[in-house]
Amino acid sequence: MDPKKIIITIKRKAFGLLSGCFTNKIGETVSNNDEIKNILICRPNHRLGNLLLLSPLVQELESTFPNSEIDMLVNQSCASQLYQNYENINQVIAFPRNPFKNPIQSIRTFVRFRSKKYDLTINAAKESCSGKLFTSISKASFKFVGDRGTDKKERHIAKQVIYSLREFLPGIGVKPNDAMPSILDLRLANDELIHGGSLVYDIVQNAQPTICLYTHKSYRKTWWLDLYEHLQKAFPDVNIIEILFKENSSKIGFRAPVLYSNDVRELAAMIANTDVFIGADSGVMQMASSSLTPTIGLFSVTDAEKYKPYNEGSVAVNTNEVELDELMAVVKNTLYPNLDTSA
Repeated sequence: MDPKKIIITIKRKAFGLLSGCFTNKIGETVSNNDEIKNILICRPNHRLGNLLLLSPLVQELESTFPNSEIDMLVNQSCASQLYQNYENINQVIAFPRNPFKNPIQSIRTFVRFRSKKYDLTINAAKESCSGKLFTSISKASFKFVGDRGTDKKERHIAKQVIYSLREFLPGIGVKPNDAMPSILDLRLANDELIHGGSLVYDIVQNAQPTICLYTHKSYRKTWWLDLYEHLQKAFPDVNIIEILFKENSSKIGFRAPVLYSNDVRELAAMIANTDVFIGADSGVMQMASSSLTPTIGLFSVTDAEKYKPYNEGSVAVNTNEVELDELMAVVKNTLYPNLDTSA
């Protein structure tokens, strides 16, 4: 067995045993929501999708504690970029991805993390042992590690923490929000959207609807090529473009016009100027959802109920159960939601 995998397995088992020691902390209750002024979200992770899935929680905290400042504890990532248009976000505390290779930076970041006193610390993912650990050792009056059951059987990872947190808050004197959890949202600015629109138009050069493909994750090249050919046949008057993020490789052999960027906000702005995004479950799929573009998420291994895009017009498709001809019908309904197909 790969030594790295052995180390990861041991590490997970160790954290799993420790996680049972971490419990919620409830101090002296507050008299109103405005007494919660400094909040820390713990999600020590660097993956794009996991960071984007925090945006509904951030919006929940903005609504519940409008006068608060929110810090985020993550691993080194693009989190600062992702949340640059969230006014309540105060700072991003980023640990190195590999603390053993960067001990000095890790110690400095840990000192920074421990130097601030918070009113409320939240572990953003109930399955994250490292999130529970950092939540437990933070300096906070109230600590929510996520070990609270919820009456609502919610499986989506972005909503789980919100419903569970709402059950926790009354116990500390806070009136929780009761609205539906927010969708993922990057809060792209007008100038970003205009720039993204110009990049898309430079390629398509027309006002026809545009389908955006992201082929990097999952599935074989033959499957993606088959999908591309089905799309061409089913939608001859629709633009089809492919976006590439960091990896400049195409599983359809660059047959479609390509937009490339390694900037998360620029890529999201380009996707926002298309009509439908199609891609496998990945960080880029969550980015498409965060750009508010109708998103068709393709699932074959991961749990669709846990990670599906749920912004307006979006849908999750289990490709183990849906053939490409059936998928074309899903694309049509997403592309033309107001089309009367009863005739």
